[in-house]
Amino acid sequence: MPTMHRLVSFSLQLTKFLLLLPILLCAPGYAQVTSGSIFGSVKDSSGAYVPNAKVTVQNASVGLLRAVTTSEAGYFVVTNLPPGKYTIVVEAARFKKLEKTDVILSATDRLNAGDLVLAVGAVVESVSVSADAGELQLQSNSGERSDLVTSKQINDLALNGRNIIDFVKLIPGVVSGFDGQVAGTGGIDAFNVNGTRANQHEFTIDGASNVDTGNNGGTHVTLNPDAIAELRVLTSNYQAEYGKAGGGQLAVVTKNGTNEFHGNARWFHRHEGLNANNWFANQSGTPIAKYRYNYLGYQIGGPVLIPGTGFNKNRDKLYFFWSQEYYRQLIPGGYEQFRVPTALERVGDFSQTVDGNGNPLVIYNPATGTPFSGNKIDRNQLPPQQQAIFDQVSNVLSL
Repeated sequence: MPTMHRLVSFSLQLTKFLLLLPILLCAPGYAQVTSGSIFGSVKDSSGAYVPNAKVTVQNASVGLLRAVTTSEAGYFVVTNLPPGKYTIVVEAARFKKLEKTDVILSATDRLNAGDLVLAVGAVVESVSVSADAGELQLQSNSGERSDLVTSKQINDLALNGRNIIDFVKLIPGVVSGFDGQVAGTGGIDAFNVNGTRANQHEFTIDGASNVDTGNNGGTHVTLNPDAIAELRVLTSNYQAEYGKAGGGQLAVVTKNGTNEFHGNARWFHRHEGLNANNWFANQSGTPIAKYRYNYLGYQIGGPVLIPGTGFNKNRDKLYFFWSQEYYRQLIPGGYEQFRVPTALERVGDFSQTVDGNGNPLVIYNPATGTPFSGNKIDRNQLPPQQQAIFDQVSNVLSL
């Protein structure tokens, strides 16, 4: 029994190890067309550049820490950074440590942190400054023209149809006829950006193309708006990495988990009882048509914790984010007309059948190519399968 117990215990430990091994071997990867970079220079109080200074860029909410060293000319650049709020820490011998907080990096940004000026003093001393987000967003190093729709704007602005492509209408230079009334997959070829053709846009989600080239520029998926961290729309003069299309570039960055648990649940509802009937319908006595939208959704994100293992106890290694949205729509539609075979047509008699202009409809024998006499098909030539199908069709509308 002791031997069997040890074997079972060893098997359980081995199973846990094999399950955790892929997670432990994972390395973060950020899509090229959504990540950004932060660059700048380090100087002393006299304006001289400080070489070999240690520059650390940190995003505490996702446990990201990157460190570089300034060049001989005092410059630094940190690339492949996901969007978020960063703190820049600069350390150098014989200078006080400098911390610059609240540095906001958006998707595809090449953010100039400016001149970081160090004060003379011991390394244990520090100077903290808060970034001026408005100043930092100035793209003085690039002629790129782009606009950003933030998560706050997505949450605050009314969105009829829950389709994020409607936000493109807010961007200068966009001419759109896309109504966005029906959510789900849709085209991005219903608007023009700065006069370019409507089918020349590219739409990416976390760097992966979301354009269905085999469906005239339709999108593969339409994201739940509450799962989006930001939407960047590049309209002109963008960098060479944004290839494939010559029109606008729509870059969506989805939300990610952080070191704290966050979540919500929501319900969007529209009902015809909350709307007034139109004037013409009231005059004719027509009641208001059923017009109902129901959107149910939720999302949750946070650190991945495995009870009893101590894994990720500092909440700085692995995170998750999950979001779903369901919708059901009941909207008024037009009438559709269908034709069913008459009682005579069911037995092969088309002598009274006419076309849309009232002319007799000629029925040909497929074997000989000649018309049937009197437009009547011999019942012996009618397949039994056809009669079985006709038996399933209602004869209420027969003439």
